[in-house]
Amino acid sequence: MKAVTIDLPAELLALLGSEEEAKRGAKVALILDLVRRGKLSRAKAAELLQMPLWGLPELLAQYRIPWFDYSPEDLRQDLETLRQREGTGA
Repeated sequence: MKAVTIDLPAELLALLGSEEEAKRGAKVALILDLVRRGKLSRAKAAELLQMPLWGLPELLAQYRIPWFDYSPEDLRQDLETLRQREGTGA
């Protein structure tokens, strides 16, 4: 595992409580940002955070990241696919 050092102002560290809390918070924020941007799966995020996958939805909710990322365009495409399959009897 590689280590990265981040310099934090004392004021920010005081808000976070301790260096350990700052390290944990930075790791969580980075991993969840990667999930939000679609660069990391939810399963991999849970693994990296050393937590069970079924515990991740609650953490994602705290960061306002939906468990399901289903866009209106995805819905339209799925509905069109279903219509086409219905017409072919598939």
